[in-house]
Amino acid sequence: MNVLKTDSNGPANYELRFQLHDAGSMYVFPCDADGHVALFSTAGGGYAPDGFLRDVDAHEIAIRAVLARRPTTSACFAPALASKYENTWKLVAERGLFAFDADADGGPYQLVAKPEDAISIGRLPQAAVDVIRFLRFPRLRFASTTMLSEHALRNGG
Repeated sequence: MNVLKTDSNGPANYELRFQLHDAGSMYVFPCDADGHVALFSTAGGGYAPDGFLRDVDAHEIAIRAVLARRPTTSACFAPALASKYENTWKLVAERGLFAFDADADGGPYQLVAKPEDAISIGRLPQAAVDVIRFLRFPRLRFASTTMLSEHALRNGG
């Protein structure tokens, strides 16, 4: 996935990190205890849940289905990237999803984009719902989380 310039004052190193890890990234759609959804970018080194690994292609289809929809809200924040990139993190936030990015060396996931109004799983395209239902974190709330370790994700949040 690519990334686009935003008006955000996010950390300057996101563009470099994106360029370094994009080829190895996988994009995961989990759901939290509140029914909110997030996009997790593994950065090549982030934890990938078993529910995701069962059908990686279905997650790609789900991401395309979400991004094909019109924005429903605005992003509270998202990293600023060079104009040659499409800002996937900002785009999902504008569709009501949270966005987390992992460190390429396997560090924790960090919140990188947040929607003004989070959408619930039931308002997403069926292609997204079909994969998200296998990835629920019942003890996690994306709205109040800024960092997630592999340990926390393995234990349901």
